[in-house]
Formats: sequence, C-alpha cells, structure tokens
Amino acid sequence: MRVFIVGAGAVSGGAAIAAAKAAGAEIITTTSRSEDISGADHTIHGIDLENAGAVDKMLADEKLRAKPVDYVIYIPARGSVGMDVTESTAEMIMPSLEYSVIPYLKLSKALKPKKTIALSGFMALPTLTRIYGAMTFTKIAMEELAIRNPDKLQIIRIGMFLSNSVRGIAILAQRRFNKEPGFQPEWRAEWKASGKKFPQFFYDMNYQNEENIYKAHSNGVPFRPTLPEDISKGFGMVFAGEQAPIINVLGPWLWTENKMPELPREITSRAHLIPESIYKML
Repeated sequence: MRVFIVGAGAVSGGAAIAAAKAAGAEIITTTSRSEDISGADHTIHGIDLENAGAVDKMLADEKLRAKPVDYVIYIPARGSVGMDVTESTAEMIMPSLEYSVIPYLKLSKALKPKKTIALSGFMALPTLTRIYGAMTFTKIAMEELAIRNPDKLQIIRIGMFLSNSVRGIAILAQRRFNKEPGFQPEWRAEWKASGKKFPQFFYDMNYQNEENIYKAHSNGVPFRPTLPEDISKGFGMVFAGEQAPIINVLGPWLWTENKMPELPREITSRAHLIPESIYKML
C-alpha cells in the first residue's frame, strides 16, 4: 500500500503517518521546508500551496509517480477565521478553496487513488459558528464533495484537538474582543464572568458542546477531548476499507455518516457563497 500525505508536518499529519505505518504502508509526504518529515519513506520538499504550480511540482516527483498511489491524504487548510460565520463573504471563500480544496481535487484526478481523504470539523457546533468564520464554508464544501463523490473522496471529521491552528484562531478571536467591545457581546460577557483566559474558556465551552450535542454516539464511553491517537484510528478505518464518505472522530467516539448533518440557519442561508463550480471539478 502506498499513501501520499500532503502537509504531514501538522499534528493530524503525524496521526496519518502513524496510522499508515501501522498498516504497513509506504509513505510519501510533502513539506514547505527542506527537512525530511519523520516517519516518511520519501519527502517532497519546497511545496508552497500558495504557488499555483504546487500540484504540478508534486506530480513531477519521480518517486511519487513510480507506482500507483492507494490513498491521498490532504492536511492543509487555510481561510478567514476569528469571526462569526455571518460575517463571511464570497470573496473570502474562494481563496480558501484554492488552498484547501482544489489541490486535492487535482491530485485525485491525476493520481486516481482508491480514496482521497481531507479533514473537517464539527462545524455546526455553536462555539465554532461564532469563531470559525468563512473557513466554515470551506469545510462544508469538503463534506458535500465527499457526499457527492463517495467512490473517490472521504472526509474525517475531527473533534477539537490542541494544535497551532486552534490556538491561532482563539488568539484572533481574543484580539477582536479586546479591540471591538461590540463583537459577540453576550459571549464576551460570559468569557469575562468565567475568569479564564479566552483560549481556555473557548476550549472548555467547545468540549462541553461536543459532549452534550453528540453524546448519542458515545456507546456508554465517557467523553474526553480528541487526541492524536484518536485521529490515527480514523485513518486506520480508511485503510481497513471503510467506505462511508464521512468518518467522525470525537475523542473516543467514532461513527460514520452517509449524508450531510443538519446545519444551523446561519450556515444554510449562506451556502450559496460556495461556488457551484467546485462541485464539478471531479
């Protein structure tokens, strides 16, 4: 088995490597840096996804193209965050799709793996709709693509885990609270009353939302926040042949879905911001 992981230097990329190694796979990765990725059999260096030629540079790698690739795993994601989902605009969403989605669709078409896997989150959570901004619609587009193309694409939807990106989003939100007293006033008051630093307040509230909203999937297992080894189990399900378009990983709770979840109106009323052309690329 050969697995190609784009952006394997992230926490979730490390979880993907761990799962691929456990499955006995040959692992090829990319990085924007010059150092090799630990655990990979081969690293393609200098991949800058802001460069329009990044996908062509990956595909030109001789070792990548030497034999068929069984799975493509795409980790990178970028977009406008630190704002309420209702502040999103179409102009914010297209650059995010160009970085976070279009490259893996191109790789899927070129390499024709069994599955191309990307990562999403539990975007309907009240905490995330307040802070995840336009990036929400990038994740929704990813999920919708997998639902429409279950023979080619798969999503692992992951609970919040500590990473540089989550910390960065929390810091952006805190800066807005400090600069704009009118931003999320009720949430701001709740944060101030908690006596916590905003990142910890955000983490705790999000974990509480995760537990309360998705406890029907617990199977009697107590809730805890998601860890890298949980994410590895999600990838392990892929390598074991799971065909559902969406695999949910929420701490120790794992389940699959074959359709989009019910989403709040602040998301559904703005779904038109996602260009329909993104769904016609495969």
